[in-house]
Amino acid sequence: MLFYLFCLALLPEIGLGARQVPLTDSTSSPFTASFDKLVSENLDRWHTPGLAMAVIQGDDTFSKGYGIATFPDKLITPETLFYTASTTKSFTAAAVSLLIDDSVNTSESLFWQVPLENVVREDFVLPDEYATSHVTIEDALSHRTGMPRHDLSYGGLNVTVRDVVRNLRQLPMTAEIRTRFQYCNMMYIAISHFIETWTGMWLGDFLRTRIYQPLRMSSTFFSLSDAQKSAASGGPSLATPHYWTNKTKNYHSIPWLDAPQESGCGATISNVLDYTKWIRCMMTMSAPLSPAGHRALRSPRIISGPVAEEPTGFRGSEAYALGWHVSNYRGEVLMWHTGGLPGFSSVMMYFPRLQWGVTMMANGGTGGAIQNLVFKLIDDMMEIPERERFDWAPLLELNESLELETLKNARNLLFPSAPKGKDSIPLSLPLHSYAGTYINEGYPALTLTINGTNPSHRASQPQETLHCLIQYEQYPISMSFQHVSGEYFAIYIRLFSTEARIEPGDHEITTDGLSKAEFRLGEDGQVDELGVLLEAEMGEAKIWFKKAGIENSDGYETYFKAGSSAVRTENNLGASGAGGQMKLFSRSGKGLAPLFAKHA
Repeated sequence: MLFYLFCLALLPEIGLGARQVPLTDSTSSPFTASFDKLVSENLDRWHTPGLAMAVIQGDDTFSKGYGIATFPDKLITPETLFYTASTTKSFTAAAVSLLIDDSVNTSESLFWQVPLENVVREDFVLPDEYATSHVTIEDALSHRTGMPRHDLSYGGLNVTVRDVVRNLRQLPMTAEIRTRFQYCNMMYIAISHFIETWTGMWLGDFLRTRIYQPLRMSSTFFSLSDAQKSAASGGPSLATPHYWTNKTKNYHSIPWLDAPQESGCGATISNVLDYTKWIRCMMTMSAPLSPAGHRALRSPRIISGPVAEEPTGFRGSEAYALGWHVSNYRGEVLMWHTGGLPGFSSVMMYFPRLQWGVTMMANGGTGGAIQNLVFKLIDDMMEIPERERFDWAPLLELNESLELETLKNARNLLFPSAPKGKDSIPLSLPLHSYAGTYINEGYPALTLTINGTNPSHRASQPQETLHCLIQYEQYPISMSFQHVSGEYFAIYIRLFSTEARIEPGDHEITTDGLSKAEFRLGEDGQVDELGVLLEAEMGEAKIWFKKAGIENSDGYETYFKAGSSAVRTENNLGASGAGGQMKLFSRSGKGLAPLFAKHA
């Protein structure tokens, strides 16, 4: 594998006086020959083209790249760029800390408990009046607003940050404010809007001038166009995202994401070398953030996970601070965050007391390789005896097999009480009566066709099914509605696909998912509404779409309501998420899980 030694002439006063250590020094590097072999095994096992990693040990930094950045033969190096997705949240929270410091002794004092409504009054409106007036910056950054993910509500083309914020008023809340942790990307988008309103600057420009440049993070970008311009001028290039299918036994490349509305929840593009500078800044509580800012970012705000099981090494409950998870691993405080988008996964972690940190970035897979490898490095650093280490691989493989079992047994799991075979209740109307465009004020329109054709010019076909082709930003997603009984349908979903029919039993863990739908008839006996499970926190409650009376010849609805603003969309139903993994049906009894588990 290729590796490079980077000599950084950095400023000690901002915590960057660390030295890069040559990887040829086998007595110091954590990347030993046996570790290299383990990396190769994990890349193969978890179908990951390649990854880059870096370890911070006190003043030293080690980095290395493994595998393929772009097929057939462009190798990953520590300089290779990746989308880092939800790790962006730590930068967004840090940006707010800088604004709070800036406001000291000014007429416009800012603090963590300021309600968002005070700054973006016309745009930030929630369905609940009390929540609207009381949700603070701190609440939004710690995922305790009562608003769940609703990731499928904002993934269309040409959607802006402001559109996403204004659309919040149309989306159901699922908890009272400050009562439950509910990961919500949209609240970080709302914070982006707040920062841009307060400063009059695009968030990417603010981060570049106040964080990237002071830390000399010259290979970190907030937009695809900026990363591409840098690469065209001789800077590091961006790895190609991939997904694997068992059917072809091969990797498939996908387009780079270009979604400005992701903003403060997941827009960062960077490399492991730059992320070591960010982790070291956090770890040493250095400039450009103030000590007060660092303390605020580290302080837990809400319990975010159950009590950990002892064999894993984790102890107690997981908490969430501001853009960071906080855990106890083998008696040490561990600050961490993961990130994922289709074809990319990443992680950053550090132990404040031990002054040790790690980051990994991959261009494919489901995150299994990263999880196995990062805990190998951590346990090596802690000198944990082999017999006391937790083997993550069997657990990850079990989860994978359960997902496949869920996909294969979708009908029984989604509708356990539905009559089967000859006892199944037929539809009330001919199937073509269910085709058409369905509208919801908070979600982009859904257009259902017969076997992928417009109902106005469909041909008679055996085993007809309803089909909906939706768009997750640049990515097509195929939804195949399979009749179960009465007005109920199972939905088989495939990312990166335009297939009109997805056969039950033909499944790919990395691209496939499930949901369920129900139709309602009106007083006139015609189809009136379509309900779909689209939000895990709503349990069995569905998002209801009203059938539109008129659709154009392409089957495209010409508007998408985002609050009171209208933005044209072409049936763009989208999602935001992690690792490119479809996570639509949960075996935990909560019903539908997010399309992509963005914070993984």
